[in-house]
This record gives sequence, structure tokens and C-alpha cells, in this order.
Amino acid sequence: MGALSTGLLIAGTAMSAIGQIQQGNAAASAAKANASLTELQGREASITSEYNAAVSRANAEAIRTSADFDIARQRVAKETLRGAQVTRYAAGGVKLEGSPLDVLIDSAAQAELDIMITDFNAKTAQSQQEFAAQQSERAGRSAVLLATAQAKQQRSQASYYQRAGYIGAGSKIFETAADFYKPKDK
Repeated sequence: MGALSTGLLIAGTAMSAIGQIQQGNAAASAAKANASLTELQGREASITSEYNAAVSRANAEAIRTSADFDIARQRVAKETLRGAQVTRYAAGGVKLEGSPLDVLIDSAAQAELDIMITDFNAKTAQSQQEFAAQQSERAGRSAVLLATAQAKQQRSQASYYQRAGYIGAGSKIFETAADFYKPKDK
């Protein structure tokens, strides 16, 4: 083999080896960038989950406040109804005994039942919002843990890609050397 052929063979091998290294480095850089992006996405998911939890807790508080106002309004309405019933009975000369008294008691019991239902519904809705807040917080923590694990794996792959580039370059050099020193049939 002539000097020119040998020089071209060496230059080609060097270029191929450099290409292998650059390819490994590029893949490693991409894997590292993906790892950083994955961590960022995990943090964003956590922030979103924290926000959602705060909204759910605010909703729970608003539900309780609204129910407290409704209950206060219902109590006033109950007393207003009782007063109007007593006034009508008195104006009509009806004594508060027997059926008229039963009507007053039933009206008061129904109004109290409505108040209890309003309170129960508020507590149920409040509990649902609290549960939603807890679920959001868990989802945020899980997102961070998952993102951290995925980023660790991607960084590990980056190291592998870089090593693979160097191994590929070394392999090309040894392959070319073996071909160069292989006995030639004459």
C-alpha cells in the first residue's frame, strides 16, 4: 500500500472515530437536556398540584361560609314563620293546643331538618374539597419523585452514550489497524 493510501486510510479512520465520539457526545447532551426538562416538568407539576390543593381548600372554606350564612338565614326564616303562625292563630282566636300546636311543632321540626340537611351537605362538599386537596398534594409529590427517577435514568443514559461513542471510536481504530496489518494474499 502506498503512502497516499496509508495517509487516506489513517485520515478516514480518524474522521470516523471523531464522528463516533461526536455522535456519543451529542446523544449524551440530548439525554442531559431531557433530564433537565423532565425535572422542570416535575417541578411544574408540583407547583400546579400545590395551586390546585390551595384552590380546593379555599373552596372548602367558601362552602362552609356559604352554608353558615344559609343556616343563619334558615333560622331567621324559621323564627319568622313561627311568629307569623302564632300571630295568625292569635288573631283568629285559636288557642295553641291540639292541631295548631302540632302545626307549629311540625313547621319547626321541618325547618330544623332543613338546617341539618344544609349543614350535612356543606360538610360533605367540604370533605370532598379537602380530599381533592390531599389528592392534589399527593399527585405533586408523585410527579416530583417520578421526574427525579426519570432524570436520573436519563443522566445514566447520557453517560452510556458518551462511553459508547468512545468505544465506537476505539473499535473503528482497531478494526482499521487489523485490516491494515492483515497479511495480504499475493
